[in-house]
Amino acid sequence: MIRRRSLISVSLAALAVGLTPAVAGAATKLPVTASLPSTDATMVQDQPRAILANRSSSAVTSVAVSLRRNGRTYGSGSMPGRLAKGKTAVTLSLPTSPRLGKGTYQLVVSGRSGGTRRSSTSTVRLTASTLPVRAAPQSTLVRDNTGGVRLVLRSVAGRKISTVRATLRNKSGATVATANVTTSFTGQSIVDLPVAGTLAPGAYTLRLTGKIAGSSTSQSVDQPITFASGGTGGSPVPASNAGLVQQKVVVDWSGGKWSGRDAAGFVAPGIGHGEIICRPDSQWIRFFPNEQSRESTMMNWTYKDWGGDHEKSLREAIHTAGTGPDFREGFNKFSPTEKHSTGQYDGIITDRGVIGGAGGDNLAAPTTLHLTWVWDMSSTGSESCHVEATFTTQAAGTDAPLARSVQVGWRGDGNAAGRDSAAVDVPGLGTVALRCEAGTTGNRTLTIDTAQGATITTREGSDDPAVPQPGGPVVAQLPNNGMVSIRFDGGQTMLVSSRWKANDPDGSQNFCLVAGQVIQP
Repeated sequence: MIRRRSLISVSLAALAVGLTPAVAGAATKLPVTASLPSTDATMVQDQPRAILANRSSSAVTSVAVSLRRNGRTYGSGSMPGRLAKGKTAVTLSLPTSPRLGKGTYQLVVSGRSGGTRRSSTSTVRLTASTLPVRAAPQSTLVRDNTGGVRLVLRSVAGRKISTVRATLRNKSGATVATANVTTSFTGQSIVDLPVAGTLAPGAYTLRLTGKIAGSSTSQSVDQPITFASGGTGGSPVPASNAGLVQQKVVVDWSGGKWSGRDAAGFVAPGIGHGEIICRPDSQWIRFFPNEQSRESTMMNWTYKDWGGDHEKSLREAIHTAGTGPDFREGFNKFSPTEKHSTGQYDGIITDRGVIGGAGGDNLAAPTTLHLTWVWDMSSTGSESCHVEATFTTQAAGTDAPLARSVQVGWRGDGNAAGRDSAAVDVPGLGTVALRCEAGTTGNRTLTIDTAQGATITTREGSDDPAVPQPGGPVVAQLPNNGMVSIRFDGGQTMLVSSRWKANDPDGSQNFCLVAGQVIQP
């Protein structure tokens, strides 16, 4: 009897030992660890990303991430599709309150693996915040900075900043250039650092000092910037009678050396500012509207080739009610990033007026963009990326080349009258007129009163048919969700973004928002 009890006891003990791993949860823990891109709380607030590392060869789906501390959630994010083996960045949504600060946090990741929803927790620690200001040069090539370095400064998370001083030092610690920002700013500010001649290629450190409005304590932040050989030698400051403002923006690096060379800044005057980012874990154009109360958008005709396949499509990123303080459009097609990629964006950034307003009043002129990229991320430590973009906005001067803009905008059928047409005279071309009427049978056309012919390309979805018109006037129908690109026989070009709805039974839900820019070379 005693023996039988002993055998039963031993058998139960063996079962218990066998069950222990499952009970302990080792098999149910998600094989994913998470980290933040920096230990600086300000940097995390500015680049809210969780870096996920899948250690398993099995893909994880339905991925969700949250950043927590003492039972409070500070941010969260999710990832569509499959999290493959390796590292992937997931964007976190971080509210401005409560703000991140020094302390220990937990990154909790959940997802489906092996048919079961599982989770894992990683501990991360943040240090004290640095000055909530970041800077991006318009170009990281030395000849694009002849005579001075133009920096786009921006505040982080909507903080108001004052008494900023920018100092550029070379790798020996010697001051190369310095300048002060004389006004407080929330959003963006432009500062030009005067440089005698041309910068020498190499690594530099930009120190920014200043105060958060309402604080008597100065803060600082050091930011690496590396300038490489090359560039056009153009000045970032337009001539006094220029007919347009054109910004050439370049990100360029190779040999895996992206630190300090992964970002370049630009401004859409009157609308906002942005950055182009290219590094192994992120490739995008990110835009920060000046006023959170106004709707703004970036519509792009995109072409992507990742070696073996390609895609062309119309894409629109928008800032409106509930979309967050900024928006971005990624260059990558997949996550993790494809090993090789080339591509192009042709787009237009527009102001659409007060969110939910009648529309069409006091609109800032649109800014067009032409952007290309090529990268090789196939070998860790040997990656390379080159992104080059030109941003063009009209200016008050009359010297060629010049840009001229025309816009119409209304929301609600009752607001269409008086806002449904606009025209502008373009020297050397003619009168450019937009008409976008309410009603299902309304006239929605673009007309250019010119004798010369043109080729009209209409871009909708993934289609871009081109139709020649041998002589003027040139007339194009406005797509309800698309772009019109025109190349005139005389060399002028025009780009138009067009969004309208006219068939909603509730007339207050109908709208028309169209913006165009002509460039006379």
